[in-house]
Amino acid sequence: MIRTIPSLSKVSKAIPKAKATIPYHAMPTKINNLPRLPIPGLKDTIDRYLRSTKPLTTPSSYSHQVSLTSKFLSSVAPLLHSSIVSTDVRNSKDLLHSSSNSYIESHWNTMYLSGRWSLPCNSNPFYILENFKGLQDLADLTTKLVLWEKNMREEGLEDDGGCQQSYPLTVSTSRHPHPTFDYLQTHSSSYVILIKNNVYYKVPINTAENTRRSFEYIQGLEEEEEFNVGVGTCLDRNSWYDLKSDLGNVKSFETIDNAAFIICLDSPSPLTPNEESHNMLASYNNRWYDKHQLIMLGNGVIGFNWEHSFSDGMIWNRLIQDCENMIINDSEEEWIPPKPVTFNLTSSDNKMLEDATDKASNELSQCISNHLQGSYGKNVLKTWKVSPDATMQMAYQIAYHNMHERVAPTYESCATRNFWRGRTETIRSCTEESKRFVEVFKGDGSVDFKREAFREAAMRHVEIAGEAKMGMGVDRIFLALEKEAEKMGVEVELFNDEVYKESKNWRLSTSNVSHPSLRRFGFGPVVGDGYGLGYLVGEDTFSVNVTNFKGGGTDGERMKREIEEAVDGLRKLF
Repeated sequence: MIRTIPSLSKVSKAIPKAKATIPYHAMPTKINNLPRLPIPGLKDTIDRYLRSTKPLTTPSSYSHQVSLTSKFLSSVAPLLHSSIVSTDVRNSKDLLHSSSNSYIESHWNTMYLSGRWSLPCNSNPFYILENFKGLQDLADLTTKLVLWEKNMREEGLEDDGGCQQSYPLTVSTSRHPHPTFDYLQTHSSSYVILIKNNVYYKVPINTAENTRRSFEYIQGLEEEEEFNVGVGTCLDRNSWYDLKSDLGNVKSFETIDNAAFIICLDSPSPLTPNEESHNMLASYNNRWYDKHQLIMLGNGVIGFNWEHSFSDGMIWNRLIQDCENMIINDSEEEWIPPKPVTFNLTSSDNKMLEDATDKASNELSQCISNHLQGSYGKNVLKTWKVSPDATMQMAYQIAYHNMHERVAPTYESCATRNFWRGRTETIRSCTEESKRFVEVFKGDGSVDFKREAFREAAMRHVEIAGEAKMGMGVDRIFLALEKEAEKMGVEVELFNDEVYKESKNWRLSTSNVSHPSLRRFGFGPVVGDGYGLGYLVGEDTFSVNVTNFKGGGTDGERMKREIEEAVDGLRKLF
């Protein structure tokens, strides 16, 4: 049911009238005539795979990869690939239903929703915003988020040229823990849940002024709870399912799950940049990770923690940009003081929450953040006639090699929203050219020689990034082939090979969501002995948030220094 917000009906609309507007009901359909996500050809996929493994292998192990892939191509690969193509052709004839998904979508959704890992550090990323700070900004942005959804449902969104199917899930969607496989539910909601001191308040959103008044009212309250009932959202998904079931209080949990957004109001405290990142990514107090969260830290800094299973950075960037552009012309509406969501908890329940808090505190303390803020950005990097993104990727290769004396499998996320039901593809950023460049850069050659090797590696990066953007990567099609082999009961020697597995053991997991509305972006590592590198390249600055786990043979503080020195070293080439 669509619930209206009467006093917001006079507010100027978030999205101006445009040549093409996608109605809400049509967003899950192929209304803007995007092409389907292409299925890469077998031979091209194998060629890309082999080229991506070359910098990671010895000549003998690479020769073995050539043999394994040749055997795969001459045996079951055509059958598996043909089955994937046939299924996609059938799905292409049913564009109005969920079965019209891309060849990889169901596997990708399963990867997220069947994963039993905890959400903070392992799945949910965070943003820190550039243009919002303090309680009034928090209240105004909250009002705009609810209005954005209302406008989307009633008037649609301007067509941004990409797939629209994630937008209806962006506000009011909740992830629910369930054994083996979580599920999503989306509601239309005109209230938010604000958490302060582990107390949950239901706040109706009807006018911007009333939202501000409600937030100020809650900020002045002294009530607090020792334990956060949402601490289970910090645990592995099966543990959270068990805890949520044991706690009962079904109606109270439904009130939280059905809200438009979670708003987190932390207690006032000074914070270092590293503490800001950690609290956005991995705090266990005052958080509910099963929904998108808008967070104001203790120093007034505002950002988001995103539940990642159903949407990605380009969707979030659009949401923030639309809210920034929104002008609120408020009207009068009765203010109703927000009320706490009550939980009836026994001493046994409190003991379970205490144990869950101890577990979450220990696990989340293992994820360390180190933030790097650079003093120059695109305006300088473009004078080098080299892609800013490629520049950052080469700096990561240098930094890792300086620390570990080898190159590493490197994941960079690439959006494929220019295709129907497209989400992301992998850019395998560690290439033969980048490895050669690192060796040249660390050698005794001339500046001209190093600069040429840098440009060659950067051009290769731009080339493979362009292929990934067009859906021509390695990892999505290989995942589909693996799943098809499982379904058919076929054993594939390549898929069990150690080099194959190592090639996607992402010791460097990287992502670039550069946007003028953002000041910082971060997420956790995806392997125990790896790093998470969330970065932004602005006009005059760059930002890298480095994460690592304790005890994994990694050092995030040193990685931050090495990246900074690598970028400075690249600058000296010009």
